[in-house]
Amino acid sequence: MDAASVVSETYTEDSDTAVYIDSKQAAWDPEKELLQSAVVGSIAKQCIRQGVFSRDDSRFQSIIERYGSKCPGLRADMVERRIEEFAKRSNNNNVSLSAGLNSLGGDAMALPLSNEHDDGEQQFPSGCMSCFKSKCKENGGFNLLTYTFLLLFFAILMFIISIISTHMDYNRAPYRNWALAGGVTSTSSEFRVRGPQSDDNLRREFVVSPNSNLGIKKDQILNVPVSYTDFSDEEHFVKKLRLDSLEPLTTYYYAITWPQVVPNSVTVVDDNIGSFKTPAPEGSRMNFTVALGSCSLTGSRSQIFQSILELEPQLFINLGDFHYEDLVTLDVNERLEAYDKVMGSSSQRSLYMGTIFSYIWDDHDWLANNDDGSNVDAGKVAKQGYSLGIPHYNLGPIETQTSTDEGTAAKYQAFTIGTVRFIILDLRSESRKSTASYGGKVYSDEQKEWLFSELSQAGNYDYVVLASSRPWTSPDKIGSDGWGGFVSDRDELSSFIASTIGAGPKNLFVISGDNHMVAFDDGSSTDYSNQSDFPGGFPLLHSGPLSNYGPGGAKNVFKPRE
Repeated sequence: MDAASVVSETYTEDSDTAVYIDSKQAAWDPEKELLQSAVVGSIAKQCIRQGVFSRDDSRFQSIIERYGSKCPGLRADMVERRIEEFAKRSNNNNVSLSAGLNSLGGDAMALPLSNEHDDGEQQFPSGCMSCFKSKCKENGGFNLLTYTFLLLFFAILMFIISIISTHMDYNRAPYRNWALAGGVTSTSSEFRVRGPQSDDNLRREFVVSPNSNLGIKKDQILNVPVSYTDFSDEEHFVKKLRLDSLEPLTTYYYAITWPQVVPNSVTVVDDNIGSFKTPAPEGSRMNFTVALGSCSLTGSRSQIFQSILELEPQLFINLGDFHYEDLVTLDVNERLEAYDKVMGSSSQRSLYMGTIFSYIWDDHDWLANNDDGSNVDAGKVAKQGYSLGIPHYNLGPIETQTSTDEGTAAKYQAFTIGTVRFIILDLRSESRKSTASYGGKVYSDEQKEWLFSELSQAGNYDYVVLASSRPWTSPDKIGSDGWGGFVSDRDELSSFIASTIGAGPKNLFVISGDNHMVAFDDGSSTDYSNQSDFPGGFPLLHSGPLSNYGPGGAKNVFKPRE
C-alpha cells in the first residue's frame, strides 16, 4: 500500500465518533473533530426519535446516504455507536431512551431528517455548522456571505461619500455679484455687470481702471452705480457697458465695489477683481496664449479652471455647454439664473473674470440635449438671455445688416487679435436636424454667406481659427448632432475651404468641442471635399470636457450629458 494513502482512525475519549486523519497532513484539525462529533450526535438523536436503532433498519441507511455527501467522513458505524452510547447513558439514568433525549448532552444539533426531496435538491440544513465550516475552508477560510455583505456595505458607503463629495464640488445656488469683460479689441471692451437679487439698501459701484488699486479716483475710467435701484426692468439686473478709449497692450482691472470710506481705497464685493489685457492693434504681430474648452457641469468647482488661469491666457474661448440646465423656457430670468449658477463657482468666476471671455453655446446651454433651432419661441428667449448676460464681439447679422435686433439675432461673430482672425459660428439657433426626407441645415444661408466671405479673406491673416461647437469629423448619419448629420453643408464648406484656403494660404485651424474628449488631427481626416487638386484638410483640435465625463462614462449624475 502506498504510504501516502494511509488513513489512521482514532476515537475521542467521550464518544465513539471516528476522526480520520490523512497522513499527508502534518496535524489533524480538532475543530473539525468537534463539529463532526456534534453532527453524528444530532443524527443519532433523530434516528432514536424515529425508532431507528441499527443499520439493519432500511431507514438508517437512507439517512446516512442523505448526509454522507455533505459531511465528509460520515459512516453508518459511527452513528450506530453513538445510538448505543445514548442508550447506555439512558439506562444508567433509569429513564427510557426516548424520554431521555433532552438529557443526553448539548453536543448535538437539531437536523430535520424528512424523507422529502430525496432527488438531491435538498439543501443541507442551516444548522449544520460542519458543512458551513467545510465550505469556508474550501475558500481559504473566508465566509463568502459575510464578506459579500461587507463589500456591499462599503460599496454603498463609498457611493454615498462620492455623492456628498460631488455635491460639495458643484455650486447650485444663483450668485449675483459678478461681472465679465468680452468683445475686447486693442481700444475697446464690453462688460456685463450683474445686479443684486434684492434691495439690501447698500450702494454698489462698478469700477474699471488701469490701476489694480481701484480706489484711486483719478485712475478710474469708468464708475457706474449698480445698486438694486439702478436697474430698469428691461435690463433684468444686468448692466451692458462699453468702453471705447482703451490703450493697446494694457492691463485693465474691474470690479463691483462698495463706496469709499477711506480715500483712495475701496472694498471689492467678495474680492472679485477681474482683469484683461488689450491686444496689439489689428495687423500687428504679437505673442499671446489662447485657452479653450467646453462641457462643464453646472457650477463645477473643478481645479481645471484654476489650472487654466495659471497659464495666463489672454483669451478664453468657451465652445459650448457652459452649463447643463437644459432650459426650454420663455422666461429670460431663468436663462440669466443659469449664468448665475455658473458664476457661483469661484474657480470658474476667477477664470472668466481673469481673461478676455468669448463664448458660443452648444446644445445644453442653447435649449436641451441635441436641440436645433426649431423651437422658435424658446430660441428667442435664449438669444435675448445671451445678449443680456454675455459680453461679445460685433455680431455677424448686425454687421451684414441681415438683422437689426441684437437680442434676436444669431450669435455668430468674428474678431482679430494681432494677426489672427477668429471666426465663431452659431450652429444651434439656425439649425434644423436632418431626416430621412430632409438633408438638414446646420446654419442659415445668411450665416453661410458671411462665413464664406470671412474664409475668402484668410490671406490677410497669419492664421484663421474657426470655432465649431459641433464635432466636425463625426460619421455621416441622418439625425446626427455632429456635422455628420449635415452632410451637404459639410461637403459644401469643405469644398470651399479646399478651393480657397487649400489652394492658397493653408492657414486654417479649426477648434471644436461637445464630444467629451481631447483629440488632434493634422488634416489627414478633415477633408470632405472629394477633390484632389487642392485638398481641403486642415488641422483640428478637439478640446476636452472642462468638467464632465468622457464618452461612454457615467451618466445622469448631477445631469451630465453627451
